[in-house]
Amino acid sequence: MRLKSLQASNFRNLESVRIDTDARFVVFHGPNAQGKTNLLEAIYGLATLKSFRARRNAELVRWGTERAEVRGQVDDGTLTRDFRLQVDSKGRRGEVDGKPPQQLARYFEGIRAVLFRPEDTEIVREGPEVRRRFIDRAAFTASATFLELAMSFRRLLSQKAALLRQPPVDPISLAVFDEQLSHAGARLVERRLRIVEELRLPFTELHGRISGHGTARLAYRTQLDTGRLQESYLELLERSRADEIRRGMNLVGPQRDDLVLKLDDRPSRSYASQGQTRSIVLALKLAELLAARERGARPIFLLDDLSSELDRFRTGRLVELLEELELQVVVTTTDPSVLEGADDLRCFNVEGGAIAG
Repeated sequence: MRLKSLQASNFRNLESVRIDTDARFVVFHGPNAQGKTNLLEAIYGLATLKSFRARRNAELVRWGTERAEVRGQVDDGTLTRDFRLQVDSKGRRGEVDGKPPQQLARYFEGIRAVLFRPEDTEIVREGPEVRRRFIDRAAFTASATFLELAMSFRRLLSQKAALLRQPPVDPISLAVFDEQLSHAGARLVERRLRIVEELRLPFTELHGRISGHGTARLAYRTQLDTGRLQESYLELLERSRADEIRRGMNLVGPQRDDLVLKLDDRPSRSYASQGQTRSIVLALKLAELLAARERGARPIFLLDDLSSELDRFRTGRLVELLEELELQVVVTTTDPSVLEGADDLRCFNVEGGAIAG
């Protein structure tokens, strides 16, 4: 998968951008606060229909304008298609070849991206919710059909939560929700277990290559019996029913699971240094890419602020690794020399939202 061209108008501070990105390595460089990350966010938005920074759509639209637009031509190896993202006060909308997709999964089959940014160290440092989001993102990157499964489970969980907040709770309605949740939750955990297994070995190997020392491992921790997912989830729900009614909230299920990350058999959250944490997260993201590639997808790899996130030793190892992988890499940095000498390289200097090739 390769982004061959990028156009953006009124996106953040980017008034009008039109560039040729048909290269294995694309570098946006220049001083800080000039728009480099905005370009990365535009590509990410095109690939996910989301922002990795903005809470409100208005933040994505250039001040004084009503609508932002991002367009990109993407070659998946067999077909080149035109993707478009529009953002305004009504929301975000995606189009493929000038038409809105009938199903979101069909849109994402044609464009996907994996992002590494400085804030991603929270995957190691913060709580289980952040790590669950990573697992679900990796499962989606590997197969866009995961999206509907995750949305279905969250919808049922939200509906049950609403029922629990309005006593007296109808026991028949609650039993119906628990039956539906046990089915959807079992399917969700099964897909999470599958993607974690696909990440496990590549993660350990990639971490060793990036870091140069230490052994990193991962595992999925769930409340359910992995040999009988639906049955054990339903049993757990039934045992917890009285407590859930009393407290008015969901207490058990896949929304409580976690991804366990260890470095040299010790919890990474407690023992990994800042440099080690960055190596762990980079290995996770690259393992996500490789898992998707095994399924036939080749997402674009987006790296924000590369030169500040790793020391020279780790950066050099990462660049060597990226050159071996068959994927497109888009990087923002204040120091363009980090990729100096890489084959098929295209650099753009960014200042004040304007770009020079």
